[in-house]
Amino acid sequence: MSLGEKLRSLRLKTRKTLCEQSRILGVSMNSVYRWEHDLTTPRQPMLKFIADYYSVPLDWLLSDNSNASLVSEDEMDLLGMFRELNDNSRYKVLGYVERMCVEERRVEEYHY
Repeated sequence: MSLGEKLRSLRLKTRKTLCEQSRILGVSMNSVYRWEHDLTTPRQPMLKFIADYYSVPLDWLLSDNSNASLVSEDEMDLLGMFRELNDNSRYKVLGYVERMCVEERRVEEYHY
């Protein structure tokens, strides 16, 4: 998967339009389009910003390993929905997930 394909995939899986993405990144829609179609490459500071924004490692974003799949489609869908929530709802979701993880660990420890 090329850099452009990864950028497009991240944007689409988080349900962002070209316009929304360009506003988030502070660049033109044309720049985002050109990056996603591998016509140009974002500079290093922008790549770092994009990686941080999508919570993906910069080295994954830059790797040319076509088999590299860092985040599943379900995880990207979840991330997209999470980002649509207001701060209070995000806090509730994080608390719920944390409680679920603690419970999962307890169950795993019990079975050993």
